[in-house]
Amino acid sequence: MMSPSFFLACLLPCLVVCASDRPHILFIMMDDQGYNDIGYTYPEYAKDLVTPLIDGLAHEGLILDRHYTSWLCTPSRASLLTGKYPIAVGIQADMFTLNTRDCLGTDEILFPEILRENGYATHLVGKWHLGYARWDCMPCMRGFDTAYGFTQGSTGYRNHMIIREWYDFYSCNFTKEDGIQVSTLLEAQGEYSMNLYTERAESILELHDPEQPLFLFMSLQTVHSSYVAPGSFYSSWCSDTSEPRCTMQAMLNAAEETLNRTIGKLKEKGMWNDTLLVYMSDNGGLDNDYNSNLPLKGHKATLYEGGVRTPAFLYSPNDDILKVRGRTACYVHISDWYSTLIELTGGWDAFKNNTTKQPPPKLDSIDQTALLMTSETCPRTEIMVHIDPVKRIASYIKGDFKVLFGDQYSEELCEESLIYPYNESCVDWSIVELYNITGDVSEQKNIAEFHPGVVEELQEALMWYLEEQVPMQCQLPAIEGSFPNEDVPYCLPWEFPNGIIPSWAVYALHSGVKHP
Repeated sequence: MMSPSFFLACLLPCLVVCASDRPHILFIMMDDQGYNDIGYTYPEYAKDLVTPLIDGLAHEGLILDRHYTSWLCTPSRASLLTGKYPIAVGIQADMFTLNTRDCLGTDEILFPEILRENGYATHLVGKWHLGYARWDCMPCMRGFDTAYGFTQGSTGYRNHMIIREWYDFYSCNFTKEDGIQVSTLLEAQGEYSMNLYTERAESILELHDPEQPLFLFMSLQTVHSSYVAPGSFYSSWCSDTSEPRCTMQAMLNAAEETLNRTIGKLKEKGMWNDTLLVYMSDNGGLDNDYNSNLPLKGHKATLYEGGVRTPAFLYSPNDDILKVRGRTACYVHISDWYSTLIELTGGWDAFKNNTTKQPPPKLDSIDQTALLMTSETCPRTEIMVHIDPVKRIASYIKGDFKVLFGDQYSEELCEESLIYPYNESCVDWSIVELYNITGDVSEQKNIAEFHPGVVEELQEALMWYLEEQVPMQCQLPAIEGSFPNEDVPYCLPWEFPNGIIPSWAVYALHSGVKHP
């Protein structure tokens, strides 16, 4: 049963601008989907998997052949929502974890905040993973009218628990006070998360006024580990539940059903023709028997192409929304969606007029609306891929060239970099790789010795970002008395402005939802 506040959030009137003036945005972010965990990217490498719905939309839309993210889920999401490289928001190393105080800086302006001022209804379904210590860290205080899903990097698909110990499933609504419904967990226990997300999306759309523009961010759990799917999603030709790629196919089938039912509801509401679909993965797939990043080198948690170059495409049935179709080799970075979506949905004027805030003075995001409207120009020519001074690695792309510094597979960490300001020498500049990624997509031929001038130029670019970096927000110490704990086994905020234990926590103490 949906809460009354959820119904209210979905039924808010179109106050600023109606959908006929701006496109609805359906933003699909897959989790850890490798470059070869989909049909359309390199069909010769993907014969063991089929994704007919996704492939059809991609081929009828605009395929982004060079779409880059960060190497892990938290940095990618931070970059998407802030329009900045992770090193500019303090998330250059690792991810937010349990019981730590901080979150994605609350001084950062997230693009859903701007969309909401532009008259959009904004909803998050699925993964957050940008910190939860305080109520003002939660998505419903960061631009989303409602949110439904989990706070951490992964959770059980059915029991919604982390390491079989703590529960991580919630819903919330935008309010200055306590807007969390922890009872959502009781309704969700035992239910496969992708089914829950599908039903949530359908409920949002059922209640939505089509005259109000909509931003629906479906930050899906699949295909992140642990790898599991109900038997009904296994294909008849690949039904062996012990076969990793059959399970991957089943998880993709679940994702396709979610997408198909969401599109179906948009059509039913008369909204689909005015919708722009953005599809991507947050980073590459893992190095295991389930995922495949072929023909790309590397995997999640490396800066090789397999870790940071992801499947991505745009689709709209409306040529006025998406004029360019086919494939583009133009560079697109995940941070670019910040400026692009703000431009598509009305710009900054309403936000500046209705709030006391001003647009960020410095962004790494580049407006890519030209890609939607014309095929004549590529707005972006270079990408600062990532710098992690703890793992001692860095990478930069300019034109055809991509440089990497440090051992991408090393487990050795620079402990000095855990204390700000970082010791920039912790990036291992002695290990150098340079590739022409236009002609050598698999990064097989290191040409660094033949182009020392290019290596020096790209290293200097990386050094500039190192000098501009901000203190790291991840890997902070655990806070005594924080949640989850033995009494309140939920991954939810424990710090509220009034200092009083929130009502959801009181409920949790008496709900009977304890360790299994």
